[in-house]
Amino acid sequence: MIFSIHRIGLALVTGCLLAVFAPGFNGRADVIQFQEKPWDQLANHDVGESGNVALGLRPTAWLHGETPSWIIHYRRITEAKRVALEIDFHITFVAKFLGAQPGQLAHKANVFVFEDEKDWKEFMSKATQFSNVSPWASSFAYGEDLFLNVRNGTTGIFDSQTLAHETTHAVVARVYPRKRCPLWLNEGFAEEMSGRSVGARMGQFNQRMLQRFHAASLTPDQLTAMTTYPTDLPAVAQLYQSAEKLVRFMMTDAPADRFPKLFELLVNGEDLGAAIPKVYPDKYATYDAFKDRFARLAR
Repeated sequence: MIFSIHRIGLALVTGCLLAVFAPGFNGRADVIQFQEKPWDQLANHDVGESGNVALGLRPTAWLHGETPSWIIHYRRITEAKRVALEIDFHITFVAKFLGAQPGQLAHKANVFVFEDEKDWKEFMSKATQFSNVSPWASSFAYGEDLFLNVRNGTTGIFDSQTLAHETTHAVVARVYPRKRCPLWLNEGFAEEMSGRSVGARMGQFNQRMLQRFHAASLTPDQLTAMTTYPTDLPAVAQLYQSAEKLVRFMMTDAPADRFPKLFELLVNGEDLGAAIPKVYPDKYATYDAFKDRFARLAR
């Protein structure tokens, strides 16, 4: 099971059907539908052990609905509408970049949207399978499913960046089922794609949407050697920023449309040092040449 941690348009409501209009890849309005439904009318009821724990918390307070790609379980319709607006855009954006086929996205995964910090902490205290999750985790993807505490615990502001990050993890799990993504690639790709997707959805993608790398001090060799998450926040920031910096460099220094091939090789167990010259033979003759260029030019 892949387990990953992290951290508009106009809505027109008629009955229980929500039609959401959001900017698409080419600037046109894409329509995303969210349908409120009773439990017995959902596309499937396979929520897994973790989902059963979540739905067991004040069970009568959970409401349910669907988009074309997700089954959403929620406490408040306001969060459900906002999540529905964003995650269908993100799944399309990331899947298109990876070159996913329609059949790879056919299954509807579950999204659990918790009411507030108290609701989230109660879930985490009772979901014993997540006992080793770091206390700083505010949302996460577990395989294809999403468990979301979508409002920042300090400000209460809806956290679109984290939602896009976790959606990226869930999309990777759909496109590459039963594959284990290297830690640095898993988080670096999710960080980079969250900025790109949020910017594209808002129709204003530019460098301002991308993270600045104040803590990105890890080298490619140090990143590829990491197999477990750090336990302290400064080290977590160092991992995430260093990984995103490496992913962004590969997407910008070389043709971005080759990155999905590199991604596929890496999730299938290829070593980065061996994969780089296979995917970019005209750009980096050797892995050492790549590392040298990265050290000199990455910003």
